[in-house]
Amino acid sequence: MAAHIAVGLDGSDSSWEAFRQSLEMAKLQAATLHLVSVQEEQEPSYSASELIKAEHDRRENLLKIQTEAKALAKAEQIEVHAVILHGKPIEKIVGYVKENNIQLLVMGYKGHSSLIDAMLGNQVEKLIRYAPCTVMVVRGKAEA
Repeated sequence: MAAHIAVGLDGSDSSWEAFRQSLEMAKLQAATLHLVSVQEEQEPSYSASELIKAEHDRRENLLKIQTEAKALAKAEQIEVHAVILHGKPIEKIVGYVKENNIQLLVMGYKGHSSLIDAMLGNQVEKLIRYAPCTVMVVRGKAEA
């Protein structure tokens, strides 16, 4: 059975470092690399037009990040799948891991949701608890 590695990618320094390390592991194992981004639900404190624009801008940013990561993976001749999920990150990532038979989930230590992490607990800690596979946590260069 072919190995499947997923990496959480949100554009933060930690997620890019997680991507670099997952890329190396995928090369060594001839694994398929899954780029998983989650567009979080926005708080309804915006007007409808502001909410639509904010969601559009965030999706465009995630598409740009994934396009860059896909190009880097393809340059290394790694099979890559990219997905942008919409909703609660923990639920969506755990669901994706289960549905796609992922053996390893690679996550950056801190993403773009630092304020949310401080209030609700680190999202990576929750993923470690709920993911049905091994989770590797990678610190960005500034966090080391």
